[in-house]
Amino acid sequence: MSETATSLSPALEAPPSLTARVARGAAWIFGAGLIARALGAVNTIVVARLLAPDAIGVVATATIIMQLLQGVSDIGVSQAVVRFREAGRRELDTLFTLSALRGLIIGAALLAAAPLAARFYDDPRIFWTFAGVAAFPVMMGLVNPRFYEFERELKFSREFIATIMNRLAGVAVSLTVAIIFRTYWAIICGLVAGGFVQLVLSYALRPHLPRFSLKSFSTIFGFSGWLAGVSFMAALNNKLDVPILTRLAGGAGAGVYFMGLHLSELAAGQIAGPVTRALYPGLSEMQGEPARMRAAFLRGVEALGAFAMPAAFGLAFVADDFTAVVLGEKWAEAAPAIALLAPVVGLQSLFFATQAYAVALGLTRLVFFRELIFFLIRMPVFIWAAMAHGLQGAVLAAAGMGLFHVALNLALFARAGGGAFWAPLWSARRPIAAVAVMAVWFLILRPAALPMEGLAPAWRLGADVLCGAGVYVAALLALWRLEDRPDGVEARGLAVLKSMAGRAVAKPLSGN
Repeated sequence: MSETATSLSPALEAPPSLTARVARGAAWIFGAGLIARALGAVNTIVVARLLAPDAIGVVATATIIMQLLQGVSDIGVSQAVVRFREAGRRELDTLFTLSALRGLIIGAALLAAAPLAARFYDDPRIFWTFAGVAAFPVMMGLVNPRFYEFERELKFSREFIATIMNRLAGVAVSLTVAIIFRTYWAIICGLVAGGFVQLVLSYALRPHLPRFSLKSFSTIFGFSGWLAGVSFMAALNNKLDVPILTRLAGGAGAGVYFMGLHLSELAAGQIAGPVTRALYPGLSEMQGEPARMRAAFLRGVEALGAFAMPAAFGLAFVADDFTAVVLGEKWAEAAPAIALLAPVVGLQSLFFATQAYAVALGLTRLVFFRELIFFLIRMPVFIWAAMAHGLQGAVLAAAGMGLFHVALNLALFARAGGGAFWAPLWSARRPIAAVAVMAVWFLILRPAALPMEGLAPAWRLGADVLCGAGVYVAALLALWRLEDRPDGVEARGLAVLKSMAGRAVAKPLSGN
């Protein structure tokens, strides 16, 4: 766990103490994410095999509407606690009050919208899914704001505990209900169970009794106002697709799109998430040192390119076998969606930390306008494509607009940090080139050099994963040597491997 995260996290050219803390933080986040996503993957696979795509689409519609409402009203409690490093009782109480009010309003809105949604989609199940998920935002609104001080202090071990415990509770409840009752309520019950455990642990791990107060409203709103606008636009960009498709392509089409997009984001997100989360508080400590922050961000882009991007592209190359083995034949339509969306997600993963970079610089306004421009262009294209060409058009539109988002992130970096527009891509030049070599292997060389059509999908998938990883690593190291072995992610990765080998050899010797 820590070795991988350490190789990712030297992104910060900071004093050793800060670098070490960011590395440890990324290790904890990576470990929590790895276990949580593994549990989530098991839950997704089992539930997908037990339920029909139509049932998944119905629940996904209600869940995404809930997430949309959360997103459009997000006041950035955790970001505010991290940025306001001297936040006291007044600020924390104000954040708690705003968060609690937000949760209650969202829950009430979902309950009020339930009958209208059932009539709009002409499906009575929609009423109960809306009513069921309404409990989740209420609980999340009551989470202890002091819990986020662990993030500010780069002490992510407590978050590790909370993440694993709430995911275990959610998966256990979801699988139990799915296996016994074979109903879409399995997903809702798992969601609510996980949220309840998260709420309880936020107080158990950081004891605090918040009060209802708005005494620091003006201070908090000065930071959270633009951040709320960013969350609003990001939620519209990320959460409207499935509800729109449920109306235009039916529950089955929406379910296939949701699953294809979810799995496309799984591989890259597992690696990129920890780096981004650990970078933000580290970058916040560099306020007033833009050159160091820019260098740190570019190192992070290099690390994301080396690990997250090839994972996403690799998933695209094995999409058919992956879907058959993991989800089963009834989800075969999701394979083309993964093949198109996963490479775009891979390119986008290079810029997962761009928003954290801009927010750490205090330029949240620029992030808002990035999301606003993206929404104004993306949404009409997506709706037109879905209306004209159904599921296939929606997938193509999402992929094309994802590339447009990459361009917007390059522009955001150049405007926020004062660097060259192409600097992030140049930082990731070797990983990008190595992914291109991997693409040549899968698309041209492998079908002729290593035909595997007669093998079972599971065997073919395993062989492709091993070969693809081998080709990528070999290409990356070869390119690094051609550049005369610069101080990059490859050098740090090899140093970690040598350290691990040294400890492995020294341990048995010391035992003798």
